[in-house]
Amino acid sequence: MDKRALIGIALSILVLVVYQQLVNYYYPTPPTGPAPVDVKSDGEKTTAPGAAPTATPATPATPAATPPAPSAPVEISPGQPAKEITVETDNYIAVFTTHGARLKSFKLKKFRTSADEKSPPFEIVTSEKGVPLPLGVRLQGAAPFEDGAIDYAAQGGDLKLAGDAKGALVFQGQAPNGTVITKSLTFAGANYSIGLEVAAKAADGGAQVAEVLLTDKSDHAVANHDAPFEGFIALVDNKIKREAAAEAVEGHEFSGDVSWAGFGHTYFFIALLPDNGAQHKISVRQTGATLTAAINGPAGNGRYTLFVGPKEIGLLESVGKGIERSIDFGYFGFVSKPLLYVLHFFHRLTSSYGLDIIILTVLIKLLMWPLTHKSMVSMKSMAKLAPQMEKLKEKFGADKEKLNKEIMELYKRNGVNPLGGCLPMLLQFPVFIGLYNALQTPIELRHAPFLWINDLSRPDWEALPFAFAGWSLGVPILTLLMGASMFVQQWMTPSAGDPNQRRMMLMMPIIFTFMFVTFPSGLTIYWLVNNILTIAQQYLISRRDS
Repeated sequence: MDKRALIGIALSILVLVVYQQLVNYYYPTPPTGPAPVDVKSDGEKTTAPGAAPTATPATPATPAATPPAPSAPVEISPGQPAKEITVETDNYIAVFTTHGARLKSFKLKKFRTSADEKSPPFEIVTSEKGVPLPLGVRLQGAAPFEDGAIDYAAQGGDLKLAGDAKGALVFQGQAPNGTVITKSLTFAGANYSIGLEVAAKAADGGAQVAEVLLTDKSDHAVANHDAPFEGFIALVDNKIKREAAAEAVEGHEFSGDVSWAGFGHTYFFIALLPDNGAQHKISVRQTGATLTAAINGPAGNGRYTLFVGPKEIGLLESVGKGIERSIDFGYFGFVSKPLLYVLHFFHRLTSSYGLDIIILTVLIKLLMWPLTHKSMVSMKSMAKLAPQMEKLKEKFGADKEKLNKEIMELYKRNGVNPLGGCLPMLLQFPVFIGLYNALQTPIELRHAPFLWINDLSRPDWEALPFAFAGWSLGVPILTLLMGASMFVQQWMTPSAGDPNQRRMMLMMPIIFTFMFVTFPSGLTIYWLVNNILTIAQQYLISRRDS
Protein backbone atom coordinates (compact mmCIF):
# COMPACT_ATOMS: atom_id res chain seq x y z
CA MET A 1 0.00 0.00 0.00
CA ASP A 2 1.25 3.52 -0.81
CA LYS A 3 2.70 5.05 2.35
CA ARG A 4 0.79 8.28 1.81
CA ALA A 5 -2.47 6.35 1.95
CA LEU A 6 -1.33 4.65 5.15
CA ILE A 7 -0.33 7.99 6.64
CA GLY A 8 -3.72 9.38 5.70
CA ILE A 9 -5.55 6.54 7.43
CA ALA A 10 -3.41 6.80 10.56
CA LEU A 11 -3.82 10.57 10.74
CA SER A 12 -7.58 10.26 10.16
CA ILE A 13 -7.87 7.91 13.13
CA LEU A 14 -5.67 10.20 15.19
CA VAL A 15 -7.73 13.29 14.31
CA LEU A 16 -11.03 11.55 15.10
CA VAL A 17 -9.83 10.22 18.44
CA VAL A 18 -8.19 13.48 19.50
CA TYR A 19 -11.21 15.48 18.35
CA GLN A 20 -13.55 13.30 20.42
CA GLN A 21 -11.34 13.70 23.47
CA LEU A 22 -11.22 17.49 23.08
CA VAL A 23 -14.98 17.75 22.60
CA ASN A 24 -15.63 15.55 25.64
CA TYR A 25 -13.24 17.64 27.73
CA TYR A 26 -14.26 21.16 26.74
CA TYR A 27 -17.91 20.50 25.82
CA PRO A 28 -19.28 17.62 27.92
CA THR A 29 -22.03 15.76 26.10
CA PRO A 30 -25.27 17.61 26.75
CA PRO A 31 -27.42 15.93 27.66
CA THR A 32 -40.07 10.46 32.84
CA GLY A 33 -48.99 10.22 38.77
CA PRO A 34 -51.73 7.80 40.47
CA ALA A 35 -48.48 5.98 40.78
CA PRO A 36 -47.96 3.63 37.85
CA VAL A 37 -49.75 0.37 38.36
CA ASP A 38 -46.54 -1.44 37.43
CA VAL A 39 -43.08 -0.79 38.72
CA LYS A 40 -40.80 -2.58 36.30
CA SER A 41 -38.26 -4.99 37.65
CA ASP A 42 -34.79 -3.88 36.69
CA GLY A 43 -33.56 -7.42 36.49
CA GLU A 44 -30.08 -6.60 37.74
CA LYS A 45 -27.99 -9.02 39.76
CA THR A 46 -26.82 -8.11 43.25
CA THR A 47 -23.14 -7.24 43.17
CA ALA A 48 -20.59 -6.29 45.75
CA PRO A 49 -20.38 -2.58 46.57
CA GLY A 50 -18.46 -0.75 43.88
CA ALA A 51 -18.63 -3.56 41.36
CA ALA A 52 -20.16 -2.91 37.96
CA PRO A 53 -23.37 -4.86 37.33
CA THR A 54 -23.69 -7.31 34.48
CA ALA A 55 -26.43 -7.20 31.88
CA THR A 56 -29.43 -9.35 32.68
CA PRO A 57 -32.72 -9.80 30.91
CA ALA A 58 -35.76 -7.85 32.00
CA THR A 59 -38.15 -9.64 34.33
CA PRO A 60 -41.92 -9.33 34.24
CA ALA A 61 -43.35 -6.26 35.89
CA THR A 62 -44.68 -6.72 39.40
CA PRO A 63 -47.54 -4.81 41.01
CA ALA A 64 -46.53 -1.72 42.92
CA ALA A 65 -47.80 -0.88 46.35
CA THR A 66 -50.86 1.34 46.39
CA PRO A 67 -50.13 4.64 48.14
CA PRO A 68 -52.41 5.56 51.04
CA ALA A 69 -55.29 7.83 50.18
CA PRO A 70 -54.34 11.46 50.87
CA SER A 71 -56.12 13.19 53.67
CA ALA A 72 -58.07 16.45 53.42
CA PRO A 73 -56.09 19.54 52.34
CA VAL A 74 -53.58 20.53 54.99
CA GLU A 75 -52.90 24.01 56.23
CA ILE A 76 -49.54 25.60 55.48
CA SER A 77 -47.24 25.77 58.50
CA PRO A 78 -44.23 27.88 57.48
CA GLY A 79 -42.63 27.68 60.90
CA GLN A 80 -42.81 23.90 61.12
CA PRO A 81 -39.35 22.26 61.01
CA ALA A 82 -38.69 20.19 57.92
CA LYS A 83 -38.89 16.44 58.43
CA GLU A 84 -36.66 14.00 56.59
CA ILE A 85 -37.87 10.57 55.49
CA THR A 86 -35.44 7.84 54.43
CA VAL A 87 -36.23 5.09 51.93
CA GLU A 88 -33.68 2.28 51.70
CA THR A 89 -33.85 -0.53 49.15
CA ASP A 90 -31.42 -3.12 47.82
CA ASN A 91 -29.99 -0.52 45.45
CA TYR A 92 -30.16 2.92 47.04
CA ILE A 93 -30.75 5.11 50.09
CA ALA A 94 -33.04 8.05 49.28
CA VAL A 95 -33.76 10.93 51.62
CA PHE A 96 -36.85 13.13 51.11
CA THR A 97 -37.61 16.37 52.92
CA THR A 98 -41.12 17.61 53.70
CA HIS A 99 -39.95 21.18 52.95
CA GLY A 100 -41.01 21.35 49.32
CA ALA A 101 -41.48 17.55 49.21
CA ARG A 102 -38.13 17.28 47.46
CA LEU A 103 -35.51 14.60 46.98
CA LYS A 104 -32.62 15.69 49.20
CA SER A 105 -30.16 12.83 48.78
CA PHE A 106 -29.82 9.70 46.67
CA LYS A 107 -26.97 7.29 47.33
CA LEU A 108 -26.34 4.29 45.09
CA LYS A 109 -25.33 1.45 47.43
CA LYS A 110 -23.59 -0.69 44.78
CA PHE A 111 -21.33 2.06 43.43
CA ARG A 112 -18.54 3.84 45.28
CA THR A 113 -17.54 7.49 45.06
CA SER A 114 -13.99 6.52 44.04
CA ALA A 115 -11.95 3.41 43.30
CA ASP A 116 -10.91 3.25 46.96
CA GLU A 117 -12.76 0.28 48.45
CA LYS A 118 -13.38 2.30 51.63
CA SER A 119 -14.96 5.24 49.79
CA PRO A 120 -18.65 5.95 50.51
CA PRO A 121 -21.52 5.13 48.13
CA PHE A 122 -21.85 7.38 45.10
CA GLU A 123 -24.37 10.18 45.71
CA ILE A 124 -26.07 11.40 42.55
CA VAL A 125 -28.41 13.89 44.32
CA THR A 126 -26.89 16.29 46.85
CA SER A 127 -27.76 19.61 48.44
CA GLU A 128 -25.96 22.46 46.68
CA LYS A 129 -26.05 26.06 47.89
CA GLY A 130 -28.40 28.12 45.74
CA VAL A 131 -29.66 25.08 43.81
CA PRO A 132 -33.24 23.87 44.48
CA LEU A 133 -33.65 20.17 45.17
CA PRO A 134 -35.21 17.99 42.45
CA LEU A 135 -38.85 16.87 42.28
CA GLY A 136 -40.23 20.36 42.67
CA VAL A 137 -43.59 21.34 41.19
CA ARG A 138 -44.34 24.55 39.32
CA LEU A 139 -48.01 25.53 38.96
CA GLN A 140 -48.83 27.12 35.62
CA GLY A 141 -51.11 30.11 35.21
CA ALA A 142 -51.07 33.89 35.13
CA ALA A 143 -48.68 33.88 38.10
CA PRO A 144 -46.58 30.66 38.02
CA PHE A 145 -45.82 29.34 41.49
CA GLU A 146 -43.07 26.95 42.59
CA ASP A 147 -43.61 24.80 45.68
CA GLY A 148 -40.14 25.14 47.25
CA ALA A 149 -41.47 27.05 50.27
CA ILE A 150 -44.44 24.77 51.03
CA ASP A 151 -44.21 22.60 54.14
CA TYR A 152 -45.85 19.35 53.09
CA ALA A 153 -47.58 16.83 55.30
CA ALA A 154 -46.20 13.31 54.84
CA GLN A 155 -48.25 10.13 54.93
CA GLY A 156 -45.87 7.27 55.53
CA GLY A 157 -42.54 7.15 57.31
CA ASP A 158 -39.10 5.65 56.86
CA LEU A 159 -39.04 2.57 54.64
CA LYS A 160 -36.59 -0.31 54.36
CA LEU A 161 -37.44 -2.58 51.45
CA ALA A 162 -35.76 -5.68 50.04
CA GLY A 163 -36.51 -8.02 47.16
CA ASP A 164 -40.16 -7.94 46.13
CA ALA A 165 -41.28 -5.78 49.06
CA LYS A 166 -43.21 -2.63 48.14
CA GLY A 167 -43.74 0.65 49.95
CA ALA A 168 -45.37 4.04 49.41
CA LEU A 169 -44.99 7.63 50.49
CA VAL A 170 -47.42 10.52 49.94
CA PHE A 171 -46.73 14.25 50.35
CA GLN A 172 -49.56 16.77 50.36
CA GLY A 173 -49.36 20.53 50.64
CA GLN A 174 -51.34 23.68 49.86
CA ALA A 175 -50.19 26.64 47.83
CA PRO A 176 -51.09 30.23 48.89
CA ASN A 177 -53.82 30.35 46.25
CA GLY A 178 -55.50 27.27 47.76
CA THR A 179 -54.26 24.74 45.21
CA VAL A 180 -53.62 21.35 46.81
CA ILE A 181 -50.52 19.58 45.50
CA THR A 182 -50.07 15.85 46.03
CA LYS A 183 -46.93 13.86 45.28
CA SER A 184 -47.34 10.09 45.59
CA LEU A 185 -44.34 7.78 45.31
CA THR A 186 -44.12 3.98 45.21
CA PHE A 187 -40.95 1.97 45.79
CA ALA A 188 -39.85 -1.64 45.29
CA GLY A 189 -36.96 -3.30 47.07
CA ALA A 190 -35.22 -4.72 43.98
CA ASN A 191 -35.88 -1.84 41.56
CA TYR A 192 -34.24 1.44 40.70
CA SER A 193 -37.52 2.66 39.19
CA ILE A 194 -39.85 4.70 41.42
CA GLY A 195 -43.51 5.31 40.63
CA LEU A 196 -44.49 8.99 40.82
CA GLU A 197 -47.88 10.70 40.59
CA VAL A 198 -48.25 14.47 40.77
CA ALA A 199 -51.72 15.96 41.19
CA ALA A 200 -52.69 19.64 41.40
CA LYS A 201 -56.29 20.54 42.38
CA ALA A 202 -57.32 24.20 42.45
CA ALA A 203 -59.35 25.71 45.29
CA ASP A 204 -62.49 25.66 43.13
CA GLY A 205 -62.04 21.93 42.51
CA GLY A 206 -60.70 22.27 38.99
CA ALA A 207 -57.57 20.56 37.71
CA GLN A 208 -54.45 22.65 37.28
CA VAL A 209 -51.41 22.18 35.04
CA ALA A 210 -48.27 21.37 37.02
CA GLU A 211 -44.67 20.99 35.84
CA VAL A 212 -42.34 18.51 37.53
CA LEU A 213 -38.83 19.90 37.96
CA LEU A 214 -35.50 18.11 37.87
CA THR A 215 -32.58 20.29 38.93
CA ASP A 216 -28.81 20.15 39.06
CA LYS A 217 -26.03 22.65 39.52
CA SER A 218 -25.06 24.46 36.32
CA ASP A 219 -21.36 24.76 37.11
CA HIS A 220 -19.49 21.53 36.38
CA ALA A 221 -16.20 23.24 35.55
CA VAL A 222 -14.48 21.03 38.13
CA ALA A 223 -15.08 17.67 36.50
CA ASN A 224 -15.91 14.58 38.53
CA HIS A 225 -13.75 11.97 36.80
CA ASP A 226 -15.67 9.13 38.43
CA ALA A 227 -18.97 10.40 37.00
CA PRO A 228 -18.46 13.16 34.38
CA PHE A 229 -21.57 15.32 33.95
CA GLU A 230 -23.06 15.22 30.44
CA GLY A 231 -25.99 17.60 30.83
CA PHE A 232 -29.61 17.41 29.72
CA ILE A 233 -30.68 14.34 27.73
CA ALA A 234 -34.14 13.53 26.41
CA LEU A 235 -35.88 11.31 23.89
CA VAL A 236 -38.58 13.23 22.01
CA ASP A 237 -40.34 11.84 18.95
CA ASN A 238 -37.76 9.03 19.00
CA LYS A 239 -34.92 11.53 18.59
CA ILE A 240 -32.20 12.12 21.17
CA LYS A 241 -31.84 15.69 22.46
CA ARG A 242 -28.62 16.62 24.27
CA GLU A 243 -27.65 19.97 25.75
CA ALA A 244 -24.77 20.96 28.01
CA ALA A 245 -25.41 23.44 30.81
CA ALA A 246 -23.74 26.23 28.84
CA GLU A 247 -26.14 25.70 25.94
CA ALA A 248 -29.22 26.00 28.19
CA VAL A 249 -28.69 29.67 29.11
CA GLU A 250 -31.15 30.89 26.48
CA GLY A 251 -33.64 28.14 27.32
CA HIS A 252 -35.05 25.55 24.97
CA GLU A 253 -38.40 23.80 24.75
CA PHE A 254 -39.22 20.48 23.09
CA SER A 255 -42.70 19.21 22.35
CA GLY A 256 -43.85 15.95 20.90
CA ASP A 257 -43.94 12.39 22.18
CA VAL A 258 -41.68 12.62 25.24
CA SER A 259 -40.34 9.18 26.17
CA TRP A 260 -38.03 10.43 28.93
CA ALA A 261 -35.93 13.40 29.99
CA GLY A 262 -33.36 14.08 32.65
CA PHE A 263 -29.73 14.77 33.54
CA GLY A 264 -26.99 12.38 32.59
CA HIS A 265 -23.55 11.56 33.81
CA THR A 266 -21.28 9.31 31.80
CA TYR A 267 -22.14 6.41 34.09
CA PHE A 268 -25.38 7.46 35.85
CA PHE A 269 -28.76 8.93 34.96
CA ILE A 270 -31.69 10.62 36.70
CA ALA A 271 -34.78 10.90 34.52
CA LEU A 272 -38.55 11.09 34.41
CA LEU A 273 -40.51 8.82 32.07
CA PRO A 274 -44.09 10.10 31.50
CA ASP A 275 -46.76 7.43 31.45
CA ASN A 276 -48.18 9.04 28.31
CA GLY A 277 -45.45 11.13 26.71
CA ALA A 278 -47.64 12.34 23.86
CA GLN A 279 -49.36 14.75 26.26
CA HIS A 280 -46.16 16.34 27.54
CA LYS A 281 -43.57 18.90 26.64
CA ILE A 282 -40.20 19.60 28.21
CA SER A 283 -38.00 22.64 28.65
CA VAL A 284 -34.45 23.12 29.88
CA ARG A 285 -32.93 26.34 31.19
CA GLN A 286 -29.92 27.50 33.11
CA THR A 287 -30.62 30.25 35.65
CA GLY A 288 -27.66 31.30 37.73
CA ALA A 289 -26.35 28.29 39.63
CA THR A 290 -29.30 26.09 38.61
CA LEU A 291 -29.90 23.88 35.61
CA THR A 292 -33.60 23.02 35.42
CA ALA A 293 -35.49 20.50 33.30
CA ALA A 294 -39.25 20.99 33.48
CA ILE A 295 -41.72 18.35 32.31
CA ASN A 296 -45.15 19.77 31.62
CA GLY A 297 -47.99 17.27 31.77
CA PRO A 298 -51.75 17.45 31.35
CA ALA A 299 -53.97 19.26 33.85
CA GLY A 300 -54.74 17.24 36.95
CA ASN A 301 -52.76 14.06 37.52
CA GLY A 302 -49.38 13.41 35.95
CA ARG A 303 -48.10 9.85 36.03
CA TYR A 304 -44.36 9.12 35.76
CA THR A 305 -41.60 6.67 36.47
CA LEU A 306 -38.59 8.22 38.18
CA PHE A 307 -35.35 6.45 37.33
CA VAL A 308 -32.19 7.17 39.32
CA GLY A 309 -29.43 4.67 38.74
CA PRO A 310 -26.48 3.41 36.70
CA LYS A 311 -26.37 3.57 32.92
CA GLU A 312 -25.93 -0.17 32.60
CA ILE A 313 -27.37 -1.28 29.29
CA GLY A 314 -29.22 -4.41 30.47
CA LEU A 315 -30.79 -2.51 33.35
CA LEU A 316 -31.85 0.39 31.16
CA GLU A 317 -33.38 -1.92 28.56
CA SER A 318 -35.48 -3.52 31.31
CA VAL A 319 -36.84 -0.08 32.29
CA GLY A 320 -38.15 0.41 28.76
CA LYS A 321 -39.06 3.38 26.55
CA GLY A 322 -35.63 3.37 24.92
CA ILE A 323 -33.89 4.85 27.97
CA GLU A 324 -30.81 2.77 27.09
CA ARG A 325 -30.23 5.34 24.33
CA SER A 326 -29.04 7.71 27.04
CA ILE A 327 -25.70 5.89 26.63
CA ASP A 328 -23.88 7.72 23.87
CA PHE A 329 -22.20 5.10 21.69
CA GLY A 330 -21.72 7.53 18.81
CA TYR A 331 -22.31 6.83 15.14
CA PHE A 332 -20.96 3.30 15.40
CA GLY A 333 -23.32 2.19 18.15
CA PHE A 334 -24.44 -0.68 15.93
CA VAL A 335 -20.92 -2.06 16.44
CA SER A 336 -20.39 -0.95 20.04
CA LYS A 337 -23.50 -2.61 21.53
CA PRO A 338 -22.85 -6.13 20.18
CA LEU A 339 -19.23 -5.89 21.34
CA LEU A 340 -20.44 -4.86 24.80
CA TYR A 341 -22.80 -7.85 24.93
CA VAL A 342 -19.90 -10.13 24.01
CA LEU A 343 -17.88 -8.51 26.81
CA HIS A 344 -20.72 -9.30 29.23
CA PHE A 345 -20.75 -12.93 28.06
CA PHE A 346 -17.03 -13.35 28.72
CA HIS A 347 -17.42 -11.64 32.10
CA ARG A 348 -19.75 -14.39 33.27
CA LEU A 349 -16.86 -16.79 32.71
CA THR A 350 -13.88 -14.75 33.94
CA SER A 351 -15.27 -12.15 36.41
CA SER A 352 -12.43 -9.89 35.22
CA TYR A 353 -13.03 -7.11 32.71
CA GLY A 354 -9.29 -6.93 32.03
CA LEU A 355 -9.30 -10.57 30.87
CA ASP A 356 -12.56 -9.95 29.01
CA ILE A 357 -10.94 -7.15 26.98
CA ILE A 358 -7.99 -9.40 26.12
CA ILE A 359 -10.29 -12.25 25.00
CA LEU A 360 -12.45 -9.83 23.00
CA THR A 361 -9.35 -8.38 21.32
CA VAL A 362 -8.15 -11.87 20.33
CA LEU A 363 -11.61 -12.71 18.98
CA ILE A 364 -11.76 -9.53 16.89
CA LYS A 365 -8.23 -10.15 15.62
CA LEU A 366 -9.19 -13.66 14.52
CA LEU A 367 -12.27 -12.34 12.72
CA MET A 368 -10.19 -9.66 11.02
CA TRP A 369 -7.27 -11.99 10.27
CA PRO A 370 -8.10 -12.48 6.55
CA LEU A 371 -8.39 -8.71 6.00
CA THR A 372 -5.18 -7.84 7.84
CA HIS A 373 -3.39 -10.73 6.13
CA LYS A 374 -4.42 -9.43 2.72
CA SER A 375 -3.33 -5.93 3.66
CA MET A 376 0.09 -7.07 4.90
CA VAL A 377 0.71 -9.26 1.84
CA SER A 378 -0.21 -6.36 -0.43
CA MET A 379 2.13 -4.00 1.43
CA LYS A 380 4.95 -6.54 1.20
CA SER A 381 4.36 -6.91 -2.53
CA MET A 382 4.44 -3.15 -2.92
CA ALA A 383 7.72 -3.01 -1.03
CA LYS A 384 9.27 -5.55 -3.43
CA LEU A 385 8.38 -3.28 -6.35
CA ALA A 386 10.01 -0.23 -4.74
CA PRO A 387 13.32 -0.51 -6.71
CA GLN A 388 11.48 -0.73 -10.03
CA MET A 389 9.28 2.21 -9.09
CA GLU A 390 12.37 4.29 -8.31
CA LYS A 391 13.74 3.52 -11.77
CA LEU A 392 10.45 4.61 -13.34
CA LYS A 393 10.56 7.86 -11.38
CA GLU A 394 14.07 8.53 -12.64
CA LYS A 395 13.04 7.78 -16.21
CA PHE A 396 9.65 9.52 -16.36
CA GLY A 397 9.91 11.96 -13.46
CA ALA A 398 9.20 14.96 -15.67
CA ASP A 399 6.10 13.41 -17.25
CA LYS A 400 3.61 12.71 -14.44
CA GLU A 401 0.97 11.26 -16.72
CA LYS A 402 3.42 8.84 -18.32
CA LEU A 403 4.87 7.95 -14.91
CA ASN A 404 1.45 7.08 -13.48
CA LYS A 405 0.65 4.98 -16.54
CA GLU A 406 3.92 3.05 -16.26
CA ILE A 407 3.41 2.47 -12.54
CA MET A 408 -0.05 1.07 -13.13
CA GLU A 409 1.38 -1.23 -15.80
CA LEU A 410 4.01 -2.36 -13.30
CA TYR A 411 1.28 -3.19 -10.80
CA LYS A 412 -0.69 -5.05 -13.47
CA ARG A 413 2.28 -7.14 -14.63
CA ASN A 414 3.02 -8.21 -11.06
CA GLY A 415 -0.59 -8.76 -10.02
CA VAL A 416 -0.46 -6.08 -7.31
CA ASN A 417 -3.52 -4.06 -6.33
CA PRO A 418 -2.38 -0.61 -5.04
CA LEU A 419 -5.53 -0.44 -2.89
CA GLY A 420 -5.08 -3.97 -1.56
CA GLY A 421 -3.41 -2.74 1.61
CA CYS A 422 -5.70 0.23 2.12
CA LEU A 423 -9.23 -1.13 1.75
CA PRO A 424 -8.93 -3.88 4.41
CA MET A 425 -7.78 -1.25 6.90
CA LEU A 426 -10.73 0.99 6.03
CA LEU A 427 -13.12 -1.92 6.60
CA GLN A 428 -11.68 -2.32 10.11
CA PHE A 429 -12.18 1.36 10.94
CA PRO A 430 -15.84 1.06 12.15
CA VAL A 431 -14.83 -1.89 14.35
CA PHE A 432 -12.03 0.13 15.92
CA ILE A 433 -14.25 3.15 16.66
CA GLY A 434 -17.09 0.89 17.83
CA LEU A 435 -14.83 -0.92 20.27
CA TYR A 436 -13.32 2.39 21.37
CA ASN A 437 -16.78 3.64 22.41
CA ALA A 438 -17.79 0.25 23.86
CA LEU A 439 -14.82 0.43 26.24
CA GLN A 440 -14.91 4.15 26.99
CA THR A 441 -18.59 4.90 27.56
CA PRO A 442 -20.41 2.16 29.59
CA ILE A 443 -20.17 1.77 33.35
CA GLU A 444 -18.68 -1.73 33.26
CA LEU A 445 -15.05 -0.58 33.46
CA ARG A 446 -15.66 1.98 36.23
CA HIS A 447 -13.64 0.88 39.28
CA ALA A 448 -12.99 -2.51 37.63
CA PRO A 449 -9.55 -3.77 38.78
CA PHE A 450 -6.96 -5.68 36.74
CA LEU A 451 -3.44 -6.61 37.86
CA TRP A 452 -2.01 -3.49 39.53
CA ILE A 453 -4.70 -1.23 38.02
CA ASN A 454 -7.64 -0.42 40.31
CA ASP A 455 -9.85 1.33 37.74
CA LEU A 456 -9.94 0.34 34.06
CA SER A 457 -11.93 3.47 33.23
CA ARG A 458 -9.02 5.73 34.26
CA PRO A 459 -5.51 6.18 32.77
CA ASP A 460 -3.08 3.51 33.95
CA TRP A 461 -0.57 6.03 35.37
CA GLU A 462 -3.03 6.80 38.18
CA ALA A 463 -2.52 3.27 39.54
CA LEU A 464 1.18 4.02 40.24
CA PRO A 465 1.16 7.63 41.41
CA PHE A 466 3.96 9.77 42.77
CA ALA A 467 4.42 13.45 43.52
CA PHE A 468 7.14 15.64 42.01
CA ALA A 469 7.55 19.37 42.64
CA GLY A 470 3.91 19.62 43.71
CA TRP A 471 2.64 17.77 40.63
CA SER A 472 0.61 14.57 40.84
CA LEU A 473 2.24 12.17 38.39
CA GLY A 474 2.38 8.45 37.78
CA VAL A 475 4.13 5.68 35.88
CA PRO A 476 2.16 4.69 32.72
CA ILE A 477 3.56 1.18 32.34
CA LEU A 478 0.77 -0.05 30.04
CA THR A 479 1.01 3.05 27.84
CA LEU A 480 4.79 2.74 27.48
CA LEU A 481 4.46 -0.94 26.56
CA MET A 482 1.78 0.00 24.04
CA GLY A 483 4.05 2.62 22.48
CA ALA A 484 6.96 0.17 22.31
CA SER A 485 4.79 -2.48 20.66
CA MET A 486 3.52 0.05 18.14
CA PHE A 487 7.10 1.05 17.32
CA VAL A 488 8.03 -2.60 16.68
CA GLN A 489 4.92 -2.99 14.53
CA GLN A 490 5.80 0.07 12.42
CA TRP A 491 9.41 -1.03 12.13
CA MET A 492 8.29 -4.43 10.78
CA THR A 493 5.83 -2.90 8.31
CA PRO A 494 7.16 -3.11 4.72
CA SER A 495 7.90 0.30 3.23
CA ALA A 496 7.36 1.19 -0.41
CA GLY A 497 7.97 4.90 0.09
CA ASP A 498 11.00 7.08 0.57
CA PRO A 499 13.02 7.16 3.83
CA ASN A 500 11.35 10.41 4.92
CA GLN A 501 7.93 8.77 4.82
CA ARG A 502 9.23 5.81 6.82
CA ARG A 503 10.68 8.11 9.47
CA MET A 504 7.34 9.88 9.67
CA MET A 505 5.55 6.59 10.23
CA LEU A 506 7.99 5.73 13.01
CA MET A 507 6.91 8.95 14.72
CA MET A 508 3.34 7.68 15.03
CA PRO A 509 4.10 5.48 18.09
CA ILE A 510 5.41 8.54 19.92
CA ILE A 511 2.27 10.51 19.07
CA PHE A 512 -0.01 7.65 20.11
CA THR A 513 1.92 7.11 23.35
CA PHE A 514 1.36 10.71 24.44
CA MET A 515 -2.27 10.47 23.38
CA PHE A 516 -2.94 7.22 25.28
CA VAL A 517 -1.54 8.67 28.52
CA THR A 518 -5.00 10.21 29.07
CA PHE A 519 -7.01 7.25 27.76
CA PRO A 520 -8.76 4.66 29.97
CA SER A 521 -6.61 1.67 30.88
CA GLY A 522 -9.13 -0.66 29.23
CA LEU A 523 -8.50 0.97 25.87
CA THR A 524 -4.74 0.77 26.36
CA ILE A 525 -5.01 -2.96 27.09
CA TYR A 526 -6.94 -3.44 23.86
CA TRP A 527 -4.41 -1.50 21.77
CA LEU A 528 -1.42 -3.23 23.38
CA VAL A 529 -2.82 -6.74 22.83
CA ASN A 530 -3.87 -5.86 19.29
CA ASN A 531 -0.35 -4.61 18.53
CA ILE A 532 1.22 -7.80 19.90
CA LEU A 533 -1.10 -9.94 17.76
CA THR A 534 -0.32 -7.82 14.70
CA ILE A 535 3.42 -8.21 15.31
CA ALA A 536 2.93 -11.99 15.49
CA GLN A 537 0.99 -11.95 12.24
CA GLN A 538 3.65 -9.83 10.51
CA TYR A 539 6.33 -12.24 11.71
CA LEU A 540 4.46 -15.26 10.34
CA ILE A 541 3.97 -13.61 6.95
CA SER A 542 7.63 -12.55 6.75
CA ARG A 543 8.83 -16.02 7.76
CA ARG A 544 6.61 -17.69 5.17
CA ASP A 545 7.88 -15.46 2.36
CA SER A 546 11.56 -15.67 3.36
